[in-house]
Amino acid sequence: MNFFSRLSSHLFNIGSHRQWQTAIAIVALTMSMGYLQPNSAYAQAKNAPQDATEWIRRGRQLWQRNDIAGAIAAYQQASQLEPKNSKILTSIGFLMTQQSNYSGAIAALERATKLDANNAKAFNALGFVYVRIKDYPKAINAYQRAISLDRQNIDAYNSVGFLLTEQRNYQEAIKIYRQAIAVAPKDAQAYLNLGYVLKLAGDSRGAFEVYQQADRIAPYNADVLVAVGDLFAEQNKTDEAIAKYKRALEINLRHPQANLSMSKIWQSQGKYAEAIAALRRAAPLRGNSSPIQRAIADLYMQQGSLSGAIVAYRQIIDELPSDAMAHLNLGKILARQGRNTEARKALEAAEKLFNQQGNVDGLSQARKALAEL
Repeated sequence: MNFFSRLSSHLFNIGSHRQWQTAIAIVALTMSMGYLQPNSAYAQAKNAPQDATEWIRRGRQLWQRNDIAGAIAAYQQASQLEPKNSKILTSIGFLMTQQSNYSGAIAALERATKLDANNAKAFNALGFVYVRIKDYPKAINAYQRAISLDRQNIDAYNSVGFLLTEQRNYQEAIKIYRQAIAVAPKDAQAYLNLGYVLKLAGDSRGAFEVYQQADRIAPYNADVLVAVGDLFAEQNKTDEAIAKYKRALEINLRHPQANLSMSKIWQSQGKYAEAIAALRRAAPLRGNSSPIQRAIADLYMQQGSLSGAIVAYRQIIDELPSDAMAHLNLGKILARQGRNTEARKALEAAEKLFNQQGNVDGLSQARKALAEL
């Protein structure tokens, strides 16, 4: 079995505030709980196999069925039979990371690397675990060891680059991303990562050249088109920026950052309906859409469309009932429409929430609005 899914880093700055939305998606590592001891049902079962290969086969089947605890128990039995098998320990470490048992995972993975100093997968997994517990120096060391063992491991390069950038070590990050491009010259993400760090380092010209390279090798990559469009927008080349954003939207109509960028341009041109439509397309189909709804509410207020703003604020409150500012703004708008009963309810909710949060300024605003009803 391939014990690790393909690593990937998405380290690309996008969004109306030009924030770097990152994620080091090295492996699908999410669940919880601990480490089963060898006295599990497997160990106690009659006719338990004495062949490590059979335990590995069972562990793989349980893993595929997402029975993580059962898979760990099976691999532990295999490890008892073959205590010097680095790959088995790597699988245990990987599985324990899926349970968020990071201390147990580190112990298993470090033992795996001591048994086999050439186990690149174990070093990759160690890097991920150290990132999760925010031990960045150890994470960088683990990923660099993985790179030394596998020069083609593009994702380890990207992970090191991300960590160096988080530490504002831009020059070293630039070096590692250039190495990644040398290894994988067709990987558009590496160009995006490099371009982003060049921008952070103040080299906008260099970033533009890198993004143009990415555009040539991946002309249908919406992220690349948005990156180039953003640079045009920063240079006040609005027509060129719009052309890139529109191309991105032809590829993916709901591309969040293309829509956010287009919305910003439409808003600057007073085209509020177009701006709101773009924001609606940018809203996630699942998850928290409150930042988008807040932007929509602001645009409605700029137009003087109170009813539209009310709908947006109600949606924010549905998603985030503890958002005191949304309650406050909703109450103020309802008061302007003379809907005092609804307004009072919203403002009282805001007052209560601001008080709980210790927000003195917000509490003062809520009480003032209530007094004015």
